[in-house]
Amino acid sequence: MKRGIRGLREWIFAGTIMTLVLGVGIAARQMVGRLQEAPLKAAIGSNVPNKPGTGSEVVPPSVDPGTPLPGKSAPNFHLTDQFGTKGSLSDFRGKVVILSFIDSKCTTVCPLTAVVLQNVHYDLGSSASNVAFVAINANPVATSVKDIFTWSKEHHVLNMWHFFTGSASQLKDVYSKYYVQSTVLGGTNIEHTPAVYVIGPNGHERWVYLNSDQSSTPVIGTETQDILKQVIPLIPGHPKVSIPPSRQLAYLPGNLGPSNVQNRSFHLPAILPNGQNGSVTVGNGGKPKLLEFFATWCPDCEEEIPSLVKFQQWSTNHSLFPSVVGVDLRLSESSTEHVRNYVKKFNLPFPVALDNHHELCSCWLN
Repeated sequence: MKRGIRGLREWIFAGTIMTLVLGVGIAARQMVGRLQEAPLKAAIGSNVPNKPGTGSEVVPPSVDPGTPLPGKSAPNFHLTDQFGTKGSLSDFRGKVVILSFIDSKCTTVCPLTAVVLQNVHYDLGSSASNVAFVAINANPVATSVKDIFTWSKEHHVLNMWHFFTGSASQLKDVYSKYYVQSTVLGGTNIEHTPAVYVIGPNGHERWVYLNSDQSSTPVIGTETQDILKQVIPLIPGHPKVSIPPSRQLAYLPGNLGPSNVQNRSFHLPAILPNGQNGSVTVGNGGKPKLLEFFATWCPDCEEEIPSLVKFQQWSTNHSLFPSVVGVDLRLSESSTEHVRNYVKKFNLPFPVALDNHHELCSCWLN
């Protein structure tokens, strides 16, 4: 599951099936290009812009510009969602559909796709009721309803979307119709094409792109904006929805700080200063703690590190001062190993708690 490729526009022009090989470290992925009808060549043209906009935006190189599609009917499917309910693509006729392919065991690019979709859902406001967020299980090995329910719950999209699964043969049939590759590397570990489609209210394909595996704010912000620019014009009634500028990854509405006195103690797994696994406890007695909520992709957070290091060193020698505890927004990270490398890189002298289920951040920041 690696970064998007600009070669998607080849889908429009290719006269024969073509294979694009993507380097992925431990394996090579193949993505089969899609044959399109000849009249589309003239309609689309040969130059696809980097992204919708004025041309003045700085676009991260890892962001796939996406490809307009000719408006053919999106292939239907009949699968089961995370609540065990049977459903099909045709059930969402009349709504704009954002269709993604999500690995039910993924801890890398798929959580980032979920973050993008969460931001899109929030930005749409009341117009989100006219948009269906739909996902297909891209893992033909981990296919149970429990698998997709658990993944949805852990990534806070349980009630935001319909995450569909089925038997391996049913899923592979859907993959072939949407030109998605899914390769089993061993066990439940897979590589797949991280495609995201935009489908119009009439059920016709309008746009597709490949979600990036990069977790930086510019990448997530750009992908969010790009989807909004494709979706908003398709919403029935053409409501006025403004596209906000890029913001922090995984931002959610809320009020900073607690509104009243509550017991907010916690015990979480953590990455210790030496990079080893451990745990950290805050509250229920002991020395006061200074909590630093951060993410490794956040440039402002990185700028704060020298001050936090000095504060921790001061705290070590002054018992009345609180010691520092970092709290990583784990669900916005590519992996726990990414956090561990960050701790080692900056030689952080304080533990970093892993908020794996967003429970702590929801408690303290809302």
